[in-house]
Amino acid sequence: MNGCKYICLLFLLATGWAGAKDVLTFSTPPTQTAESTRYLYQPIADYLAKVSGKKVKLVIADNFIEYSQALLDDKYDIVFDGPQFIGWRIKKRNHEALAKLPRKLNFLVFVREDAGINKLRKLAGKRVCGIGSPNLMTLGLLDMFPNPAAVPTIIPVKSFKQALVCVQKKGAVAAVVRNKFWHSRKPEQKKGLKLLYEATHDWPDRGFSINKSIDAQTRRKMHDALLDPQVRTVARRLFKKYKTRKFIPATNQEYAPLGKLLKPIWGFHE
Repeated sequence: MNGCKYICLLFLLATGWAGAKDVLTFSTPPTQTAESTRYLYQPIADYLAKVSGKKVKLVIADNFIEYSQALLDDKYDIVFDGPQFIGWRIKKRNHEALAKLPRKLNFLVFVREDAGINKLRKLAGKRVCGIGSPNLMTLGLLDMFPNPAAVPTIIPVKSFKQALVCVQKKGAVAAVVRNKFWHSRKPEQKKGLKLLYEATHDWPDRGFSINKSIDAQTRRKMHDALLDPQVRTVARRLFKKYKTRKFIPATNQEYAPLGKLLKPIWGFHE
C-alpha cells in the first residue's frame, strides 16, 4: 500500500510539472511602462501561444531589480532582451537562442579635447557618462577594465543624447555610446570632443531565448514561427520601434561569450 502511495505521488508530481509547462512565461526588460510593454509584446505572446498550442503568459516586471531577480531565479521560460542576458542564460540557465533582430551593435568612447586623454586606460578613475548598467554599451566599456580597483566612474544618464550633453557641460570627461549615435552627429555637435576608442567587434542585437526544459517540438515551432514572414503582422509594432521588418536566426555560439559582460552586476558575477 505504501509503495502504491509512493508511485501515485510520483505520478502526480510528474503530471503536475508537465501541466505547469503548458503555461509558459514570457518577459522582456522593463524599459518602458507596463502599458507600452503590453502594447508591443502581447501580440507576440499570443502568436507564440497559437503556433505552439501552449498558453504563453506575458509577465511584466515593475523594475530592473525585479526583472534581474526573476532571471536569477529562472522564472521566465521565454525572454526577449539584450545579448548580455541571452549569453548569461545560455551559460547559466540552460537557454537556447531562437531568433534576433538583424541589427549589429557596437560602442565607442568620446572625450573632451581639453581633457588631455589619448588612451582608453587613462579613463580609470575618471567620470564617464553612460546609460546605467546593465546597459550593453556601458558594460562593454567596463569590460575593458579588468581590475575592479581601476575602473571609470560611471555617471548614469537615460539616453545617448543625455550622455553627449553631460560631457559638453563638463559633467564628465568622456561618454560611452553606441557607435551609430556618434557617427550620425553633425560636426557642430561634436565641437570640442574627439573619438577616443571604438570597439572592433560587433555584437548581435537583442533577441529571443527559450529554456531548454521546454520540449524540443515546442521550441522548434516557436523558432520557425518567429522566422516566418507572417510574424510581421503580430510584431509590426516592435519592428517599427527597432526600424526593421523581420527577425533572423540566432545561435548560441554568437551569444554565449557575451554573458561575461554581466560580471559587474551583483548576482550575475558568479
